[in-house]
Amino acid sequence: MTALIATWPLAAQLKSAIPLGTDPEATVPLFTLWTLWWTADRAAHGFAAYWDAPFFHPVRGTLAFSEPQILTGLMVAPLWATPATPALIYNLAFLAFLTLNGIFAYRLARSLAIRRLPALLGGVLAVNLPFVAKVHGVLPLIPIFGMLWALEGLVRFKTNPSRGHAAWAAAGFLVQFLVSEQMALLFAPLAAAAGLLSVIRQPFLVRPCLRLAVAALLALLVGRVAVYPAQKVREQAGLARSETVVRALSASPRDFLIRPATALLPFPRRAEPMDGDTAGLFPGVMLSMLAVVGIACGIRLRSQRAWTLLFVGGIVMGTVAALGLNLVIGGLQPFATLRALVPAIAQLRSPYRFAVVAQACLLPLAALALASMEKLLSYTGGRTLVTCVPLLAAAENLSIPEALRSVPPTPATAWTSWLRVRPTSVVIAHIPFPAGMHVSFYEVEAWRLFAQMHHEKRMVNGYSSFFPPAYTNLQLAMARDFPNRLLLCTLMSAYRANTLVVDQNWIHEHEPVLNAVVARGLMQPIYADGDVRIYSLVPDAACIEFDTRSGG
Repeated sequence: MTALIATWPLAAQLKSAIPLGTDPEATVPLFTLWTLWWTADRAAHGFAAYWDAPFFHPVRGTLAFSEPQILTGLMVAPLWATPATPALIYNLAFLAFLTLNGIFAYRLARSLAIRRLPALLGGVLAVNLPFVAKVHGVLPLIPIFGMLWALEGLVRFKTNPSRGHAAWAAAGFLVQFLVSEQMALLFAPLAAAAGLLSVIRQPFLVRPCLRLAVAALLALLVGRVAVYPAQKVREQAGLARSETVVRALSASPRDFLIRPATALLPFPRRAEPMDGDTAGLFPGVMLSMLAVVGIACGIRLRSQRAWTLLFVGGIVMGTVAALGLNLVIGGLQPFATLRALVPAIAQLRSPYRFAVVAQACLLPLAALALASMEKLLSYTGGRTLVTCVPLLAAAENLSIPEALRSVPPTPATAWTSWLRVRPTSVVIAHIPFPAGMHVSFYEVEAWRLFAQMHHEKRMVNGYSSFFPPAYTNLQLAMARDFPNRLLLCTLMSAYRANTLVVDQNWIHEHEPVLNAVVARGLMQPIYADGDVRIYSLVPDAACIEFDTRSGG
């Protein structure tokens, strides 16, 4: 129920729309929807060619260029065999993650010996965490429950260093990794610190250390095996983010004083387009105040002191790391050093997302504050006050109405149905190509991936977090200069395309030159409807010569 309230009016359009969060375009959620479908499709085929996603043809291993979200895809895989619409399948995963965030915030609070009511209210705060509300359009950034799960296991392990608690903590980190590699990476420093804390001052120190180490190694091994092909592709491709991009997506101190653009309350002010993608990291007045009270209460309690200090450290670490390349100390950039030393950090595009670790650490501290309030205000009205305060804190951080984008009930259209029954050797290029590099230019490609869910043919086009090295040059040349003989020959020889799908609205502006190319015999029309025309590509002698020279 909390998740439905926090995302209203999504509940009224579960079958027909998906959330955008603060993003104005649907590029990322549509691509994520495609990824969920692809995992389900490949699972039904024993994961054959799983990493060789059918876009950016003929590049291999293209699924590795983005978050594969293996576990998320498997969670919803059975739903693709039902009448459920694509939007409904996506939304069920989305709402499940928000709900699990709340459940595991509750469990973490309970592991800290916090009573049920304040623990439950801490779970409500987790569902509506401001950072999560900001990124509702990026499904891999929604689940933080694996972090909370791992922390719960480590808290319990410190009290009772059993194999079960060690395995529970390791399972939490593994699940976080399999639903979101990036979020697991952001959480890793805090997880390591919590692991050390859980074994400090343990009686018979060697045994607890071994149990926790074995559980952690097994989790890392399973995670490594699951994504090893992807890591190999990334290493071979030398994928890394440019310093310019990372700097642009590093937070500034003022970003922590701005609410997400969709926030219900306007104070402090909401993020505006001119603020950039990093703005909107304000955690909320009441949540912050509860956390401060929780720190004061936790430090006074010997049983809670160590964990309270750990959560404070997590807040500091998450906030400082979110500054990324904008943090300069004595002329040095600590994050630049990390990028040089740690390959996974070099692949991280958005340091500002470390802020999620800081906000996640506010939750158990807020629950500690609520537990102390409940204890102090034990008279009749005390429980009412303890209930109202966090509910007001959650209401303060509401980001509604949720921005939504309508999604057709099926990717099937007349032209995808026609293309679906063509031979498997068909490789398409969809015209026009995007004319720019910003994510907004690629929404058209995300819709083409949505169409691919029905026609299932390989494409030269595509979208991902990383792009193949040579693809950007082709894309911009196609957007600027198509159609001409050189580009057609390049599509046929270098990219093995044999079919063009051309949007009718583009044809209206380019029909004379397109007809001239058809007249020269390089293209033959084979299908047309109100949405697209489809052409087969026919290499002439010049293309064959070009193919020979290019080594094709």
